Amino acid sequence: MTEAFVAAAEQALARQDAQLGALIRSQKLLPRTARSGHFASLCRSIIGQQVSVAAANAIFGRFQEQTQLLPAKAAALTEEQSKRIGLSRQKMSYLKDLGAHFAANPGIYNHLAEQTDEQVIAELTAIRGVGTWTAQMFLMFTLDRPDVFAPDDVGLQRAMMRLYGWPELPAKKILLAQAEHWRPYRSVASLHLWQSLDVVPLPEAAGKTDS
Repeated sequence: MTEAFVAAAEQALARQDAQLGALIRSQKLLPRTARSGHFASLCRSIIGQQVSVAAANAIFGRFQEQTQLLPAKAAALTEEQSKRIGLSRQKMSYLKDLGAHFAANPGIYNHLAEQTDEQVIAELTAIRGVGTWTAQMFLMFTLDRPDVFAPDDVGLQRAMMRLYGWPELPAKKILLAQAEHWRPYRSVASLHLWQSLDVVPLPEAAGKTDS
């Protein structure tokens, strides 16, 4: 998303949602670059499931150092190496499986940029360890799609509760209904909500695991 697109989106969001508009006027989005490399991005999201931002960064750093983000090296990870990296047995299994797929066919997901959001989610969730949340984060942070909302994201839930003064987390359908006011700029709204929590606006801010 270009700066011009984000600026236009912010103006539209402010018109559509007064409370979100006040938040947008109170902060400037931090610079963000779309992630490159489908394999690295999916690994990063899998590692970021259900852990803090700091833990995810540390673990991914060790994973990158061990594998150089090469699929074949990820597929060949030993249990001892995985322990040193800090991976759970389950995440090790997911990453090894993902590495094997990319090693066999490096361009296996190069076509995703040409697909609709729904098609991308359907294809990615067929991968072991990748659920809807991880696929949504891939759409937003790798494919740079402008209209993505992840209602299961813990960070977004917390930010929305604070913004709207909700005493407790409402039902998922309420979150989705509120986000309908933000179409077609739900990604920009989500970035502002994440940033309002004083965290780096990346999917790992969520601490959400796919299940």
